[in-house]
Amino acid sequence: MIKVGEKITLEIEKVIWEGKGLGHYNGQVVMVDYVLPGEKVRLLVREVKKDYIIGSLLDIVEPSKERIAPRCRHYYQCGGCSFQHTSYEYQLRLKKLASLEVISRILGREVNSEGPVKSYNPWYYRNKAQFPISREKGKVLGGFYKKGTHEIVDLEECPLHPPVFIDILQWAKDRVRKGYLDLRYLYIRQGTSGDIMVTFVVRDRLKNSKELAREITKTFPEVTSVYENINKSQSNVILGDKFFLIEGKEKLEQKLGNITFMVSPGAFFQVNAQLLISIIDYILEIVTPYKSGVFVDGYAGVGTFSLPLSRFSRYGYSIEENPAAVKDAIDNVRLNRISNIRIRKGKTEFEVRKILKNEVFDYLLVDPPRKGLDKEFSSFLSQIDIGLILYISCNPSTLARDIKVIESGNFVLKKLKGFDLFPQTAHIEHVAVLERR
Repeated sequence: MIKVGEKITLEIEKVIWEGKGLGHYNGQVVMVDYVLPGEKVRLLVREVKKDYIIGSLLDIVEPSKERIAPRCRHYYQCGGCSFQHTSYEYQLRLKKLASLEVISRILGREVNSEGPVKSYNPWYYRNKAQFPISREKGKVLGGFYKKGTHEIVDLEECPLHPPVFIDILQWAKDRVRKGYLDLRYLYIRQGTSGDIMVTFVVRDRLKNSKELAREITKTFPEVTSVYENINKSQSNVILGDKFFLIEGKEKLEQKLGNITFMVSPGAFFQVNAQLLISIIDYILEIVTPYKSGVFVDGYAGVGTFSLPLSRFSRYGYSIEENPAAVKDAIDNVRLNRISNIRIRKGKTEFEVRKILKNEVFDYLLVDPPRKGLDKEFSSFLSQIDIGLILYISCNPSTLARDIKVIESGNFVLKKLKGFDLFPQTAHIEHVAVLERR
């Protein structure tokens, strides 16, 4: 019986979802990070579960010809990336195979997909960062959590974010070190124009907030908004409910094609804005047969898909429950002079039912959180009388689970297309097209 702490050597057979390499040792499944198919590796047994073993990589005994040196010095410590040890082309292939394996297994049949569409730049693409800050042994640490822990990797670089994000992080750590700033998290967002919004996540209102805001905007001219967010919670939730604008602009501009979105600090927006345009273009292509029809956009956020769809529709509904995002959606509709979107604040699961009581619509778009749809809502959608459901997801497990329920009724999966919104990580975005039978 294998025990924790043992060192074993095995061959990696494949990479499965979330970027883990899988092999077998004495008939037992073993999983380990930072490896590639065909490699012979030596690892330390870290956990022994009922059905599998988790190991930590010690050595690459026989490397794959696809292996390369990671770009980031923190790669093997930081939990943010999974594929810097191979080329962008090969990681796309691995992610596609791994995600389709999950989807096919859950649906009980082989499923193929188009793409994935490449990111325009596989580096420096993220427009958002949330850095935890802590004091340990007299040192101020700030960065990302080590994979599977709450131990902070103190970042000196991150090739997924604009370099200025790391400069701002170093500035904030220095202010914490000097006692000017008691910080829980540093939250940074960048707009398509290059403007930056900085939020200090703190336990209590800062007494010197104006001074800090003036200093950071003078040091970094790109910073056009400075907020503080109050989070007294002891949980792992990063943001509290209350934001206070200290200095600068209330919102951050995100421009996609000919549509401008103004986004509040508490509202969601995709981290890879460039590739988001490709997703929108694909969706507009899919809904061409329903041009001038009526749509419903669920989990709509600031109107990311609602606004582009409105240009091709008679009218549509944009449903969102986050108050900040709803306010942004209303403002964005006005800003872009759009008059055919009806914004509804509430849960998508309830609002879709309400709409269907009074009228019909032609197609539905849903972009739920990673946990996917409620089972009851999936069952409800399987029976509705519309032509098309578009389902956007970054989680193949919940996507396939929900598709299986929806396919039990009036719909069938016709197309699946991947978009690599998250290069160097194990994640991939899919757009599933479900048509009426």
